[in-house]
Amino acid sequence: MIKKKNSTNSSYYIVLAIVQSLLLFYYVFYKKKNRKAIFLTLISMVGLAFHFEYPLYILKAYRYKTKILQNNEQDNSFGSVLSQALYLPSAAIFISTFQLGWKIKWLFTVYFVLIERLFIKMNIFKNIWWSTPYTALSIFIYFLVGDTWYRGIRNGNKIILKLTLYNAIHVTYMSILFLLSVFKRFRFEPLLFTVQPWYYHYAFVKVYLVVETAVMTYLLEQKNKWLKILPILLILMTDTFLKKFNVLKVRGSYWLSVFPARLVPYLLSFSFRWLVNHYKNERVRYE
Repeated sequence: MIKKKNSTNSSYYIVLAIVQSLLLFYYVFYKKKNRKAIFLTLISMVGLAFHFEYPLYILKAYRYKTKILQNNEQDNSFGSVLSQALYLPSAAIFISTFQLGWKIKWLFTVYFVLIERLFIKMNIFKNIWWSTPYTALSIFIYFLVGDTWYRGIRNGNKIILKLTLYNAIHVTYMSILFLLSVFKRFRFEPLLFTVQPWYYHYAFVKVYLVVETAVMTYLLEQKNKWLKILPILLILMTDTFLKKFNVLKVRGSYWLSVFPARLVPYLLSFSFRWLVNHYKNERVRYE
């Protein structure tokens, strides 16, 4: 749960979140009119950042110390979510929508590198085997990918649009399940005995949702309408199986807590598919 006492650590993360939110919502969504393409690009960039970070989290490359959540592992994961879902994607979408060049990309790269060095010095972030030069290179490449993704969506690139649908579903699932885990409504326990239950929970969820989202995206893309019902049925069957073998632990009723968190992304996936199909078969003019 959320810590009651104020912490210097949390204030720095919160201030950075406010700055990046202003960049995103005022300078991007308010100033630009092509909001559908911006939204799809943004959620894709969040998805790409999530997937890039998954192996780094599992291999314990670095550690966040936001001091916002009481449990250290949940707090580490929350810092990761802030970084991959807000800090980096907001800068990437800003650069892409305003078609800013490599100089601005390097400027934002330096900006994030300096923030990382500052956070390390203040002991609110720690590199374990990761290194700041890796951060600089990966962020700059990430900004280049953002440009390509934004153009690909607006030009109706079929591969990018398929991956966009996947990312939209995946990010929605991951975000809702993370929120549930913060309130400790459920936990996956792939190991019977461990002193790091939340670490293994988040590691398991990341791999599990990659597979689950890939299957759901594939079925939603099929022409047979009956196949579109399969994803939620498969989810129910899998959750039932995991509960039976005590891999999935739920506090209270599964149907009142976990199931709605599974159902909502499934229902939203049809809206995501409608948005993606808007760009699928035509080259959309710059608005």
